[in-house]
Amino acid sequence: MDIAQLLQDRWGLAATHLETLTGGMNSAAWSAAVDGRRVVLKSVDAGDGAFAPGLELATRLSDAGLVTGRPLPSDAGRLVERVDGRQIGLLEFVDGEPLTEADASAVGELLGRVHGVSREPAGELEDWLQLVTQLDPWLDLEPWIRPAVEGALDGVRRLGALTWAWLHGDPAPEAFLRQADGTVGLIDWGSAMHGPVLYDLASAVMYVGGPAVVVPAYLEERPELRDEVAGGLDAFLQVRYAVQAGYFAWRCSNDVRTGIADPAENRKGLDDARRAFGA
Repeated sequence: MDIAQLLQDRWGLAATHLETLTGGMNSAAWSAAVDGRRVVLKSVDAGDGAFAPGLELATRLSDAGLVTGRPLPSDAGRLVERVDGRQIGLLEFVDGEPLTEADASAVGELLGRVHGVSREPAGELEDWLQLVTQLDPWLDLEPWIRPAVEGALDGVRRLGALTWAWLHGDPAPEAFLRQADGTVGLIDWGSAMHGPVLYDLASAVMYVGGPAVVVPAYLEERPELRDEVAGGLDAFLQVRYAVQAGYFAWRCSNDVRTGIADPAENRKGLDDARRAFGA
């Protein structure tokens, strides 16, 4: 794929510098200098159903004043262009220092703001659980995986009514960038989905090593969810680890190496999920 030509043909932009970015588990990305500013071009598989909704969500949140790496429409007015069997999007580059586990308060605060803007009516839980059930063919890779995953799904099914929103889907601390003025932005919307807000919160809890700081910061923004969080967060933590177990079982089974330098990293992801389940 000729990135410079693509930028010229679809966005009318002349790139003066191109750099390949690393680290995407399910995507490829390049940084480009155009018209005195930096942009990011991102490419995913044609069948990636979260890509376009993620770009739309980033736009919606940007309109509300959040820093998201706003997508830039092509000359044809599209957020997504299709080229050589791939989906392509162009985003504003967001500079800043990635947060770490020590910044759990900032993670929780911004995630609460995101869900406040993106709240939506609830959908069908069983439909949403396809996030996990679609991985069913790989759940027998090891004997502990299927029982652990099925138990996690049953735990969420037993909960009552849930608050839904458009979710980031993978709010790891490194997706949060602190700007020079102290503002925190949130990027990498490639896992966006419509679902229960507790899934995003559980993901943040998993990434920062526990709920002690991130949950109170989140509830400062969303105090009306206090009872829902108290009653359902543990169940959604199990679902989050079920997603990890299924995802890395799939990657290990198919030797998927995108975004990693060593296949052992897939094995580590699966082992981390196993330890979370006590298996």
